[in-house]
Amino acid sequence: MNDSPFNRIIKSNNDIYLIPKSGEYNYIFIFIHGLHAKPETYINLFDKNEGLFPSDFKIILPCAPIQNVDVNNGKPTTSWFNITNKHGKEIKEDSIDLNQLEISSNRIKKIIKEEAELLNNDYSKIFLSGFSQGACLSFNVGLTLENLLGSIICLCGMPLSSYEIRKNNKNILNILVILGGKDQFFKEDYVKEKINNIIGERNNLIIKVYENNAHHVYDDEMNYIKEFVLKLINNQNL
Repeated sequence: MNDSPFNRIIKSNNDIYLIPKSGEYNYIFIFIHGLHAKPETYINLFDKNEGLFPSDFKIILPCAPIQNVDVNNGKPTTSWFNITNKHGKEIKEDSIDLNQLEISSNRIKKIIKEEAELLNNDYSKIFLSGFSQGACLSFNVGLTLENLLGSIICLCGMPLSSYEIRKNNKNILNILVILGGKDQFFKEDYVKEKINNIIGERNNLIIKVYENNAHHVYDDEMNYIKEFVLKLINNQNL
């Protein structure tokens, strides 16, 4: 028996859309997976009664293409962009294939544009989130998009200095960054340095570090994200 409040639609490219069975929704939450993963990796967070968000949300889980990745011994896997192993396990800006990242970012922007049209072009009702590679994409998309999203939420990933950041997005966009103190790939100090150099300090930027968490998506982090988004919707102080 399916107790989910959503109808599940799987697109030809394996993107998964969860649409409320009522057909009505007020907000959209997009979650972008990381290297090796698929939408199915995280679908159980959303596709159930008492899921992460109420049933007035439409949930979109994009799926990365399969391509060769250096850190996967050059073998194919689901990946939004190539990552080299020039820094060992740690990922720095020069480890990332920026051309592939841009291609993937444009694909996410296309999804956002299509969905915004269904919300009377109210981009503030769209919340973009991602883990690892998905976090890097979320930074890139949210900071360079022509329109201002409700927020970007980035788990274990970083912004890149190569972006052409739109001033309004940099200064106004609500940003939540979640880091793991034991993350071996996107290390806390390096990511904080990137954020400080690219975005700087401001009131609507939150960096939350879970000192004992590694490179993984944890329940306590997702619960914090839920709290963050619902506060924004209810116009509460963050």
